[in-house]
Amino acid sequence: MTDSSMPVGMSRRRFIECAAIAAGLVGLPALTRADAATLDRLTVWGMPASPSVVLARAVASGALAPLVGDARFEVWRTADQMRAGVVSGDIALFAAPTYAAANLFNRGAGVRLVNVLTWGLLYVFAGQGVRLDTIEDLRGKTLLVGAKNDAPDLLTRFVLKSAGLDPDRDVTLSYVGTSAEAVPLLLAGKADAAVLPEPAASAAEIKAKQAGISIARALDVTELYAARSGRPAGIPQAGLAVTEAFLDAHPDVVAALHAASVAAAGWVADNSKAAAALIADPLKLPVPIVEASLPRFRLKVASASEAKADLEAYFSALMTLSPDIVAGHLPGAAFYWGP
Repeated sequence: MTDSSMPVGMSRRRFIECAAIAAGLVGLPALTRADAATLDRLTVWGMPASPSVVLARAVASGALAPLVGDARFEVWRTADQMRAGVVSGDIALFAAPTYAAANLFNRGAGVRLVNVLTWGLLYVFAGQGVRLDTIEDLRGKTLLVGAKNDAPDLLTRFVLKSAGLDPDRDVTLSYVGTSAEAVPLLLAGKADAAVLPEPAASAAEIKAKQAGISIARALDVTELYAARSGRPAGIPQAGLAVTEAFLDAHPDVVAALHAASVAAAGWVADNSKAAAALIADPLKLPVPIVEASLPRFRLKVASASEAKADLEAYFSALMTLSPDIVAGHLPGAAFYWGP
């Protein structure tokens, strides 16, 4: 879930090849409504994070049965796998960070955002013996952050700067490859604090308790962002996206999956144990960690068109620090799907 002038992990040659493939896909003729109703098989792809439980439940509920013969749910493992699958046509309906979908759209890869699933899942944890009552208390501290120039890093920098702190001088940002890698370092006292998304945040709490180490979920980055951006809804961080080729061919399936996601969100809220059991194996995480994370990622399903103002504010905030995060400009109106 990173960015650069072209999708992370792709050489220039590979990006050109993928763009050509995507252009070919967009040019395919749309199927008729009758053809759409006879779709034999469909895989809905979740991302390796707790919000994917919504899509897992939507598929398991059987809501797509009238339109799809065999609907399945799987999880993509890396951002490169997701991007390559999208441009090759192997992945058509998929959960992703909203900025990643916008990046693909702006690069002409034929992607639209269907909805937003989660409105903030990022927290700052204080290590043992460290007190963080406000963001200003991070001054002079060492802060672990996963994946430099990814959204958690940019959001952290955004709220630090909004509080009057210089991220490059007032705080020592110590980068690790992934947020999960920050957990053992925080527990070992290698840093004062760490920025952790769910479910890594809940994993840190459980592991700390087992080890007899005292850490604290000290700051909620979503609350800090909302206070400083004027967007009380939170951070529209991830959602369901679709390729334009699939949307043109199967609009009924996309609408049905969105409606099923709305219903699934209510089910997840009321059935946390069953929801955790449903998604734990695909995420390759223990059920207790997933269950602990479910109340922490601000689950609310809203169509992309409904969330457009919040999405544009979020993308704009990220672009103040890294314009390339969404390929240099806000996506056009066609990016935002709405029923």
